[in-house]
Amino acid sequence: MRERLARSVFWLVWSRGLVQGVSLLSTLLVARMLSPTDYGLMALATIWTSTLALVAELGLGAAIIQFPDLEAMELNFCFWLSMALAGAGYLSLAAASPSIAAWFATPRLSEVLRVGGLTLPLVALRLVPEGLLRKRMQIDKISQAEVVAVLLTLPVVLGMAWHGAGVWALVVGALVLPLVQLLAVFRFVRWWPGVQMGSRRLGALIRYGFGSLGARASWAVYEQVDNFVLGRVAGGVVLGFYTMAKTLAILPVVNITVVVNQVAMPVMAGLQADRSALRASFLRGLRLVACFTIPGCIGAALIADDLVLIALGAKWQPMVPLLRVLALFGLIRSLDALLPPILFARYRPAFLFWWTGALLLIMPFAYWIGAVQRGALGVALALVVVYPIIMVWMAHEAFKELALDWKTVAHQLWPIMGATLVMAAVVSALHGAVPASDSLARLGRLVLTVVSGALVYAVAILRWNGSPAREVADVIGWLFPRRPSLRSLPHRSVEA
Repeated sequence: MRERLARSVFWLVWSRGLVQGVSLLSTLLVARMLSPTDYGLMALATIWTSTLALVAELGLGAAIIQFPDLEAMELNFCFWLSMALAGAGYLSLAAASPSIAAWFATPRLSEVLRVGGLTLPLVALRLVPEGLLRKRMQIDKISQAEVVAVLLTLPVVLGMAWHGAGVWALVVGALVLPLVQLLAVFRFVRWWPGVQMGSRRLGALIRYGFGSLGARASWAVYEQVDNFVLGRVAGGVVLGFYTMAKTLAILPVVNITVVVNQVAMPVMAGLQADRSALRASFLRGLRLVACFTIPGCIGAALIADDLVLIALGAKWQPMVPLLRVLALFGLIRSLDALLPPILFARYRPAFLFWWTGALLLIMPFAYWIGAVQRGALGVALALVVVYPIIMVWMAHEAFKELALDWKTVAHQLWPIMGATLVMAAVVSALHGAVPASDSLARLGRLVLTVVSGALVYAVAILRWNGSPAREVADVIGWLFPRRPSLRSLPHRSVEA
């Protein structure tokens, strides 16, 4: 387990770094060739395709990880059920696409939905093989499949955008990516579906899957509600600015939390009966995530004006206030990322379903009020003000499962917060003192503030409390093993 964990972290970090670096570069290049309207149109289509893909999965991916010793007939059942749901979902979406486009007053949306909806069967096809790889802690294979898919998709998207394909560059990219991942994952897992289905545990599988589906589907719907409300109230152009700002604001958070959660789900499932080990793993993961995301999000908010101008150009300048506010939301999201894996490991998907249901009841009203009063900025403010209040409920339940109190959590995060405050003071002072009359001067100021902020933060956290720094050093030891074989790594417990 320890060797598989080290290998998974190695591949996850390096592949995510490569993938997200390439994706960020391609996003910046494509954004210069496409318009905010194209991104707004794709965001509206994603509302429907991502939600239906989650419903087709039926929570069975999580069940495959949680249930030990799944039989071949059980895996066949999961595969064919997911495929049937994906096929039904696509046919329903294709039939409803004209009505959806008319409701949003966006005629082009109908064609985008009919083509983009083909992602549904592609995602369903890789449900079981990818679940088996995660169960076996072969996350390195999933990472390799993702790298290959991104590297093959990138030239397709860039080429189509360069030749004026507009939103279709994004649509085709959304199809090519899962297709390549599907082919690679099947090659790695060497599993093929059969026709025999049945087991005494099918009832338990379906019940757990429904609980997981309820939580995940509600969350997927919730994640699109802000786009839905803003697109309806303010239109596609404003939604394009908001979508780009949110993408940039949570990009560092997503990169880090995705790595942590992909490892945390199978590890915490294995530790579910040992509360003390589960608690230790949670606190260690929380410190590691916070050590990067808290200073990163605060820093992004402080230098948002230079960042947007240099990275995207003057036409995206109206999104600077959005980026500042949504960077704070990214910080909040990073701190709650490890709570759902704890609750899934303790067989609490039903609670997550009710919690996400509360989000769906409360947040749309907050978004609507914000959108009517202040447009995209009002929606962003609703995320920062209202969402944390509801998040406290989930944190309370997760802490109860771990026998953990708020004081202990605050004590774990205080050194990181203190070092971040020192960094923020230095970055703010430099940003205000260094003049920036043109793009070249802004670039110089951006580099100066980023480098200075990183150095000040590193020094501050080492002097304040060396524990987070030592844990980061442990992970770096996994990323840069002294010998080619991961077997040579020093022994540490699986909770690390």
